[in-house]
Amino acid sequence: MEEADLLCDSLFRWLEKRKKCADKLLELAQQLEDVNLGSNAFQVVGAATSVVSISGALVATFLTGGLASPLLAAATAGTIASTVVSVMPPLVEAGISRITLNKATELSKEDEKVGRRIQKQLQDLKDRCGGTQLGDHADELDCEVTTQLMGALARRDNTHIPLDFLRDFNRATVFRHLTPGGLDSAEASRFIGQALGIVSFSAVIAGSLMLSAEAMGKKIGSIGVKAAAKAGSRVLGAIGLGICVYDLIDKSEELVKDNRVTDASELLRDSAREILEGRQKLKEQLDAMHEIIKKLEQVRNLVKNLGGYSLNENKNGQKVIDYIMGTCTDSTVVSWLRKLTHQIEFVNLLRFYMESLEHIFEKLRRPGGGHINIVIVAHGRIVDQFMPAGGLVPTPNIIDTILYSPWNCSIDSRAAFGIAQGIIEVTNRKFRNRLYCEPNPLPQHWNSMRRSLHNIPGILLSPVTPEDKAWAFFDCFWESRSMKISDRIIIPYLVPKEEVKAFGEIPLYMFIFLSSFILMLYGKTATVHLAACLDRAGSPKRPVEWRRQYAYTNDGTVMTMNLDNKCMNSMFFSALRSMFDRR
Repeated sequence: MEEADLLCDSLFRWLEKRKKCADKLLELAQQLEDVNLGSNAFQVVGAATSVVSISGALVATFLTGGLASPLLAAATAGTIASTVVSVMPPLVEAGISRITLNKATELSKEDEKVGRRIQKQLQDLKDRCGGTQLGDHADELDCEVTTQLMGALARRDNTHIPLDFLRDFNRATVFRHLTPGGLDSAEASRFIGQALGIVSFSAVIAGSLMLSAEAMGKKIGSIGVKAAAKAGSRVLGAIGLGICVYDLIDKSEELVKDNRVTDASELLRDSAREILEGRQKLKEQLDAMHEIIKKLEQVRNLVKNLGGYSLNENKNGQKVIDYIMGTCTDSTVVSWLRKLTHQIEFVNLLRFYMESLEHIFEKLRRPGGGHINIVIVAHGRIVDQFMPAGGLVPTPNIIDTILYSPWNCSIDSRAAFGIAQGIIEVTNRKFRNRLYCEPNPLPQHWNSMRRSLHNIPGILLSPVTPEDKAWAFFDCFWESRSMKISDRIIIPYLVPKEEVKAFGEIPLYMFIFLSSFILMLYGKTATVHLAACLDRAGSPKRPVEWRRQYAYTNDGTVMTMNLDNKCMNSMFFSALRSMFDRR
């Protein structure tokens, strides 16, 4: 996002100027120490007044309690800088170098210019992030601004990391309350810290992302930046910004009137030190954010290089699980992953995606054309454990998940082929062995999980193993790398020949979550289609729930379709016939 890039560049330029401002304060302090103690107090007050111009963004350096703070501070800096008081000529007579004063004046103008620019860039970024639409949802806006700024930092360092990955991380850390579910914050921090290799993860987050800035930001927002500047030191002090330039002037005047020029000089030195400390704090925060970005990039690369299949949990696999356990806000997914055997199955399935289906990611790496269709082909059955349909649409990467047959209904090879190719329509579906269905007639639309407000039966998917007749067909077809059809990517749940024990029966929602996780790593979106039987396979009947959610048929019903004059890949269709057609 261009607005975030511009703001990021301005913040780094602001850091450079803070160093110059501090140096100039120290130079003024040194020259004040050389001023004759008998100089006119008015002249020295003029020198103190010039500090306002030099430290126009001074107040901003004390707003660095979190990520949002320097942004708000930067917005304040431009207005405060506009309170510049002209340097008085008598100051030169008091012993201050004209060159120093000219440089101070130049710096004051630069401060005001940069401050106003940052103020506008921050507002532009907020507007682009939906500030007007979000209204009172300040946390949502802060989360998106944080994500965009981290994205700008990554681009500045030429680190290629999708915004979805950064956004998911941010929502799982300091903005976790926006997406309830999953682990509690303390346990999530522990898991994320283990995965990223950060010993004190919470401290890093506290130093790099928004924590205390929320309350401070609301106070500033309630009175307005200009109002805060006009109200003077009392308002600024009440907000808790630390040293105030108004107080600095007053104090300097008092010191000079008491012939305490040395104390006035020390005040300037202390101010310079605080500028440097504030500058360093912001720099450390930006550095910490950059470190988090690098750690996330390492996790992303770790996922792409997990190594071979294993019946045990190795160090790299554990790091991936730790990251998912810490960032996932779906309590169903987290609960399933608590079991060690499930973790091993999940990591092996992730290896299967990343290694056996590498051609998928070649497609995902292409610029543009971010949306794809993923077709999962597997043995399937339904159980009488129900879950919300929305659990199969983990936003924002999965746009929708589409189921095709009614509940308690199988599909044959023709229907599976039509689903995989994207050519099946409600109007050309047919049913064999159907004695009754509810409702009757069946709905004239497919079962979209995004549109459904009801619970659905649990769907379990089993792999095609070497014992299946279909395995040899799929294995041969897979080697041909021809299962990429226009915008559709076909993923058969196919067990590697020597790794049968590394896979098992896995819930569909875990396949969906895995697809969402990988899409997030690549910054893409997808619609998922399921080509699998949905018969109850001995599970208790639940006709009331089945009808309420979509529709159901009697036992033994099979959905098919008319494939007249359709061009079929013979090897692929043979694999589907061996898998779905009962003989």
